[in-house]
Amino acid sequence: MARDSKNKFIVINILKIISPVLFALFILLANIISADKNLEGTYTILNNEEYIPSFVRDTALARDNITCALFMYKIDGYNMDNLQEPMPLITASLINAAKRGVNVTIIFEKSDDEDDLSNKYNKKTAKYLQKHNINVLFDNESKKLHAKICLIDDNIIYTGSHNFTYSAMARNSESSVKIVSSTEAEKVKNYFKKIQ
Repeated sequence: MARDSKNKFIVINILKIISPVLFALFILLANIISADKNLEGTYTILNNEEYIPSFVRDTALARDNITCALFMYKIDGYNMDNLQEPMPLITASLINAAKRGVNVTIIFEKSDDEDDLSNKYNKKTAKYLQKHNINVLFDNESKKLHAKICLIDDNIIYTGSHNFTYSAMARNSESSVKIVSSTEAEKVKNYFKKIQ
């Protein structure tokens, strides 16, 4: 009886020692497994004017394709040669990518209301971009395209509140995110197919 009690005491003490170690190993393994599924890629928050240098740099490095779906893209009223201004700079970066052979496509919001400001600005911008070998598409009018999302080389995603307008890029308080992830890029490509 005393021997059984002593053995039981030893087993309990061993379990007290190894239980926390086993639990820590379990947590470590769970984190490793979930990290593979949830943390593929990277992200960067881009507040206000931080968007422009990041986007321009990535368009300059683009090799294959750039596709954007935009609620509003306004170049109306700007000197497009003045690259000190946000919209001429962003537009020049897209045009330069197209000149290098990158397939650049912009999908615009189009409403059935001809007096809608987004229609006015998007149509003028579309004509300008088409003159510079950029593919222009308009969304399916059954739903309003309110997205502000770009995909570069099927790997880099820009999405958030920034419209392609001077106000969004220089005046407003805006926030977007840059995501580098081929997995998430597939979802964006599927989204582009649905809105055309």
